[in-house]
Amino acid sequence: MHQSIVKQALHSVHQIHQLIHDVFTHSQGDGAAQVEQVMALLAEDFQMVTTAGAMADREQVKQLFRGALGARQGLQIEVSELHCVWQEGQCAAIRYKETHRLEHVQTSRLSLALIRVQDDSAQWLYLHETTCP
Repeated sequence: MHQSIVKQALHSVHQIHQLIHDVFTHSQGDGAAQVEQVMALLAEDFQMVTTAGAMADREQVKQLFRGALGARQGLQIEVSELHCVWQEGQCAAIRYKETHRLEHVQTSRLSLALIRVQDDSAQWLYLHETTCP
């Protein structure tokens, strides 16, 4: 595997989750800029499968984040078990576990992200999330 592509894709997983954390935990004034930073990491034709099995496009994700600004004060997000399962050219598929903790409730999901790396920047093309039991 091309280690530079994989390394940048892995870094992107941590980067986007820090931004998502900021969106969920900050007020309108603080988190709004983070929404735009998250969206800058998503390709124009980005799609995802949510933990509920629904398909969401880039615009739906943007609306979800705008509606969630500051809505989860105290949220902790942990990203672990990162593993590159495929890499070809400028793209890598990264599997990882995402754990949310809020008010003594913990939920986890396994995710697979398809990430393209070009010119030292990463763009998310696709994300599939599955709830962990």
